[in-house]
Amino acid sequence: MDEAYKRTLERALGYLRHGADTVCNDMKPDRGVPRFNYMTGGYSWDDDYVWDSWANFQWAGFLAGRLWLLHLLTHDQRYADAAIRICERIGPVLARHPTVFSSTGIDMYYALTLGYQISKCASLKKWAFSGGDNFANIFDRKAKAFLQIAGADRIVIDTGLNLPSMLWASQWEPERAALAYRHLDTVLEVGLIRADGSNCHAAALDPETRAVTGLFSLQGWSNSSTWARGQAWAMLGFSHAYEASRRSHYLDAARSAADWYVDHAPRGWVPRYDYDDPDRETLPYDSCAACIATAVLLRLARWLPDRAERYRGVARETLKALIADFLTVGGVVLHGSWGRMRHIEPGKPRLGRFPQEDVMPYGNYWIAECLYREMSDDWSVLSLNGSI
Repeated sequence: MDEAYKRTLERALGYLRHGADTVCNDMKPDRGVPRFNYMTGGYSWDDDYVWDSWANFQWAGFLAGRLWLLHLLTHDQRYADAAIRICERIGPVLARHPTVFSSTGIDMYYALTLGYQISKCASLKKWAFSGGDNFANIFDRKAKAFLQIAGADRIVIDTGLNLPSMLWASQWEPERAALAYRHLDTVLEVGLIRADGSNCHAAALDPETRAVTGLFSLQGWSNSSTWARGQAWAMLGFSHAYEASRRSHYLDAARSAADWYVDHAPRGWVPRYDYDDPDRETLPYDSCAACIATAVLLRLARWLPDRAERYRGVARETLKALIADFLTVGGVVLHGSWGRMRHIEPGKPRLGRFPQEDVMPYGNYWIAECLYREMSDDWSVLSLNGSI
């Protein structure tokens, strides 16, 4: 790692600290739960944690995760104190209520599990275990997979993002990961990772039999195209599964998805929202996909020596591009999009302003993870099995 690149990483860390300092300064004793703002990337404050509404989800877990990692990188106790306060707001709620949509798994891992790894606060582990029990509420026994939302007739590639707390918990009780592995195997069996390594976003389920009736995209250009963030989710979900289990077929899936991503790296390194949209050059980037994929490539480079140089090279070029052109001095990752949101359910809100951009909740966490993985040799706090 050359000195110029190290200085780039240090500059980016300073940007993230600016944003974290603002959050810490705003976190008064009477403040509740931070709510992510899709227009600015900043936060307002709600009285209560919203655990049962996709449209009103606050994305608090990503903020807590970012604060935990910044605490490790800077040794600033304020960041850990702010993260634990967020955990104390959301943990008891996750432990108490049956899961109704899969994104609460984000808060379980990036706030509670990661927080336990760093703080060893027993309450965080207890809440994460109970939250994992509640997550079974959206497991469909006939489909052999977690549903994206309770009652929805679909399985999505995204859900691997939401399972690491259960994978991690299997270190103590192996059965805690059983449904997570069953879900991931189903994702492979139904073909959400295609033979060439690209992803298909979703599988539709028959309302009665729960058999797969077709594959489609919720947020990409077409059912046969490759949605950029879905590609990153595929890489991430199966990297998590391999790290926790060391089962070779999960590493094969992660490698196949990563090879496709690397082979299709665009000029400038950051993909547009979909690789196949004929108008993509005039449509939003997906900076979040680049942040997620970069963090995963750095992990895979440690596990796959034959690909290490190539994966690490693409990861570092992408991270430099993100820091130079996508990251603000306040630590916000710009130039993201929900995507086309092609399948809107009756009576459900439409997320995003496509074809305009939005500030997305994902990038602001994963840019921190990218910095952590590049600036620290010890990744043990992020390990899902205690050893890799």
